Amino acid sequence: MMFKDPLIKNLLNYKDLLLVFIWREFTIRYRQSMLGVLWAVLQPLSMMLLFTFIFSVVLKYKVSNYPHVLFFYSGLLPWTFFSSSINFSISSLVNHRGLITKIYFPKEIIPISGIAVSFIDFCIAFLIYLILMVAYGMHFSLNFLWFFPLLFILVIFTVSLGLIFAALNVYYRDVKLFSGFLLQLWFFATPVFYSIDKVSFKWKLILFLNPLTFIVENMRRVTLENRSIVLWQLGFVLVVIFIFYLLSRTIFLKIERKMADVI
Repeated sequence: MMFKDPLIKNLLNYKDLLLVFIWREFTIRYRQSMLGVLWAVLQPLSMMLLFTFIFSVVLKYKVSNYPHVLFFYSGLLPWTFFSSSINFSISSLVNHRGLITKIYFPKEIIPISGIAVSFIDFCIAFLIYLILMVAYGMHFSLNFLWFFPLLFILVIFTVSLGLIFAALNVYYRDVKLFSGFLLQLWFFATPVFYSIDKVSFKWKLILFLNPLTFIVENMRRVTLENRSIVLWQLGFVLVVIFIFYLLSRTIFLKIERKMADVI
């Protein structure tokens, strides 16, 4: 059933080209870089240190019962992947206008290749998270395995949003300007540097309209708290993101037909 999806079918049929684009984006990102792939961990690591300094030294505020280092890094890990993927996706098609107008290939390969590179960065940063957990003496349980279904949901949601923004930016170039403002608001609407437990019930309901709230909170829940996921919440989020994926896929494939003429 999954392979009947037109988007997935395109990626499978052009998998060699997709791998070429992924390798190309990876080499471009780290070409002539002294630190190389270590840059993948610098952004979440530096932000984690900044938040730790602010809340531990300046404000002296206890955000949670867990070390600030682990709490902030666990939130910045998915957020960094999401934001870097969206930032790349938005301009990806416009930046490749010369290629798009010359030959035919599934255009979704371009934004997805950039998201794949961000996913590689995520995997490297995730290893640092595991090291930090061991260093702070955190215990691992089978509930940790829930992290990977949550990661799958995060990837699907990121790809869906990235495709919509990439396609719309072909027609409306101010999408790039709008997205910067939107990501700033989205950051504060996602419990990256605060706990949802400290928020009133009314605001919780509003914040959970953001799929990233569920993902970030539960990534902390299954890794730091060794607790399982509430299954009905997982089911609800899966349905919402699946519908969003179908919508974004339909919009992208419809716009793709005329993309070469417009771009």
